[in-house]
Amino acid sequence: MITVSINGEVKEIKEGLNIRELIEFLEYKTKGFAIAINTTFVSIKNYEETIVKDGDTIDILAPVQGG
Repeated sequence: MITVSINGEVKEIKEGLNIRELIEFLEYKTKGFAIAINTTFVSIKNYEETIVKDGDTIDILAPVQGG
């Protein structure tokens, strides 16, 4: 297990997860959010190859609708 910060909340997750697997683990159902690891945005095409590491700070940003 590794420890990461997700949207300011410290969580323990399984070691070796990529971004797609992390999203499934967190049970995110909404599509269209942006993910940044250590303040660097990760493009959707890189979700499979980007592995979450111990101590990472992960921000998951949902789209905001205005009017």
